[in-house]
Amino acid sequence: MNQKKAIQISVFGIIFIISLILWNYVLVGKSSHGVQETSQATLPMITLISDGQEINQLHGYRGTIDASQLRDSVTPIDSNSLNLFTTGSSNDAVAYKLYDSDNKTVLDKGDVSFQKKSGKNMAQVQLDARLSSGKTYLLELSLEKDKENIKYYTRIIYGTGFHLKECLKFAQKFHNSALKEGNTEFVSKYLETKEGATSNDLSYVDLKSTNEAICYADMKPQVEKVYPPTVKEITQDVTSLEIRYIVSSVDTEGIRQYYQVNEYFRVRFSESRMYLLNYERSMESYMRYDSIDRNNNRILVGIGKNNKQLLSVKNGKKVGFVTGSELWYYDYQKSEMYKVFSFMGEDYRDSRNNYPKHGIQIMSMKPSGDMTFVVYGYMNRGKDEGKNGIGVYRFSAKNKEINELTFIETPVQYDNMKDDIGKGAYLSSDNQFYFYLAGSIYHVDIDNDKSEILAKHATNDMAVITENGMLAINETQNRLKVMNLSTGKSWTISSSDAQIIKPIGFIEQDLVYGIGQKAEIVHQEDGTIMYPLSNVYIRDKDHMIKEYGQKGSYITDAKVDGTTVAMTRAVKKGKSYKTKDTTYIRYKDKTENKVVFEYGYSSTRLNQLYMAFPSNVYIQTRPGYQMIGLKEEGKQINVHFADNIYKYRKAYVYTGGQLSGIYTSMKEAIKEAKQGGGIVVNCNQMYLWEKGVMKTYGKVANIPIEKAKTKDESDIACIKMMADSEGKNYSYDDIKKMKGNTFDKLFETFDRQAVNYCECSFDDVLYSIGKGRAIMAKRGNGTYILIISYNQKKLRYFDPIKGKSIQADRKSLESEFKKAGNVFYSYAK
Repeated sequence: MNQKKAIQISVFGIIFIISLILWNYVLVGKSSHGVQETSQATLPMITLISDGQEINQLHGYRGTIDASQLRDSVTPIDSNSLNLFTTGSSNDAVAYKLYDSDNKTVLDKGDVSFQKKSGKNMAQVQLDARLSSGKTYLLELSLEKDKENIKYYTRIIYGTGFHLKECLKFAQKFHNSALKEGNTEFVSKYLETKEGATSNDLSYVDLKSTNEAICYADMKPQVEKVYPPTVKEITQDVTSLEIRYIVSSVDTEGIRQYYQVNEYFRVRFSESRMYLLNYERSMESYMRYDSIDRNNNRILVGIGKNNKQLLSVKNGKKVGFVTGSELWYYDYQKSEMYKVFSFMGEDYRDSRNNYPKHGIQIMSMKPSGDMTFVVYGYMNRGKDEGKNGIGVYRFSAKNKEINELTFIETPVQYDNMKDDIGKGAYLSSDNQFYFYLAGSIYHVDIDNDKSEILAKHATNDMAVITENGMLAINETQNRLKVMNLSTGKSWTISSSDAQIIKPIGFIEQDLVYGIGQKAEIVHQEDGTIMYPLSNVYIRDKDHMIKEYGQKGSYITDAKVDGTTVAMTRAVKKGKSYKTKDTTYIRYKDKTENKVVFEYGYSSTRLNQLYMAFPSNVYIQTRPGYQMIGLKEEGKQINVHFADNIYKYRKAYVYTGGQLSGIYTSMKEAIKEAKQGGGIVVNCNQMYLWEKGVMKTYGKVANIPIEKAKTKDESDIACIKMMADSEGKNYSYDDIKKMKGNTFDKLFETFDRQAVNYCECSFDDVLYSIGKGRAIMAKRGNGTYILIISYNQKKLRYFDPIKGKSIQADRKSLESEFKKAGNVFYSYAK
């Protein structure tokens, strides 16, 4: 190389480096202020193998998590060995612990090394504990990384004849048939579409949808990534599983859009054929940001449900919204779209980044476009990767940066957090953070690293917190405290000792509340409490604004929706209340130019979601795209969390492979589970009811007969018999001395694992006997008996008054139970 050429190359190189520095400073550094993106995910994943199938990809947890709440996967095993592999190093070792169904008692533990096999880092866990067929246990796996134990969880079920391979094969065939154009004949055999039915939305389909919708209309999706299937529930006959994958599709303008898809299958195996009992598919677009509809003045969001959070200010010129587990900000005047927060990264296919176990909640948005928001649940990456909790952030629209203020680690996992965070989270201008979680309201002073519990055991009937910083909470049944969290000022409302006062909500900063009589409160047999209100009021600190009440009518439910209060009216019938109608209070009605979500139809993708803008905003230019820098400087604040005493009396319903509802009434929980083909469990994931597993015969063995000492103590004797059958060391007098009603005594005896089946159908209650758990039932004369076996015609029970085992006609006893109000109690194990 001659000297002249070398000099030219050197000069060019220097110019290139200077240009690169200037480019980064002017276009990136100038607005980022040294901010870095969230660091990439580093924790290894573990995948399990069952019946030769790769299933249940597990993500690691750092820090504290209440594993009893986790119900992400169930792994079937037909021997005492379990195979698995990791994305980590072959030099690693995995430690394991097997817990009993109480999630506390360790049945087995040990460790085993990984070995390179067939290109994967494999290990085999050999369990020494004796496992019961059909019983579910909690398995904890642990890997050491950077001197820290990373924990992974799955539930395992032991037994033979699960037919996992056959069910997976069937699900895969249905999955492939729906994806491939023209191969719809196999799909159509399993649909339950009614004649004349139409489907116009690909964001959710099920067996009642049309063949066109199930087979993706004309969008011709291309599969980009399929993750290992997740087994949600499994018995010898029925397998419930989820397949999660990423697809893409090119629109008419040649733009490729990506989608996350979740398929849920519930499959019944038989030797002659396979039955598809349930099929649900949800689909959501990842935001493209630059697809606009000039004719209709809107921006395309894509396929998805119209239940996303959307805030706008400045008459629709600045917009914040959440879609696809990402937070976005649109500035109309600059025609720029900003991805404010996302774990996703540039590659949607990365399983660690694209793990949908977190949510984003916008707490507030200012006219400047500045937002405060929280990210809650599992942290996919960054300095808190693998932790479960709440990250609190401020977004500056002017500086185009996010400041992390704090991270609060919580034991409550995402599925149980999302409804609570939605009920109330607020950040004041001086960094006072308030949030509702698991029955309590917390206050965190971020700057001074302090926290306090504002209210313990705050049910929905006792407390209301809003996004604009208003809090109302019962200090006593007849005293209500109201706080403006932005100013710290408070005031109180009181009623007479004979009355109750109940917060309903806020319309802006005006309180909506109701007053009723304590004598009218109804403690229902299923454990729920009804608070009939005689009057509803709207007031501010100093003035009464509106009042509603009607003689002879009671308000049994009331909700605030925007500027309207919706009230359910009822009339009293004996000791209960019969719903009459719904009436409304409309207050502060006003029109405001806001951005809203609306649907637009296309033949290739059916209904798609758009952000529609008011008439004063003209969407004519494709927005530019900007990434936002993140300052990961927030310190972790340790909060002492109160025990949620109400969770032990609640029923958790899982349908479609996810938590779909939390109920105080087992009757309502079972109803939800029936509709969705799901299960009901308690807070420790012990089964309370399952669809499709009812047996024609059931029996509970080894129960000693206990005779009641008096006729009024039949319930005490029944509880004693149940306690003896489970080896609980309580005497007759111990149980008698316990406080509360019959169920309260059973609840204490069984260490908060008692189950209230009141008002449930008798067929549903018999599930308990099928699982080896006796049932207390109330007779027409007010005494209790203990049912220990059943078939289609007969029941056998212990009568504690007579001290005898008796066989009786099933129909006549069911009729007697119904007259007594269908009062049934059992327990979980």
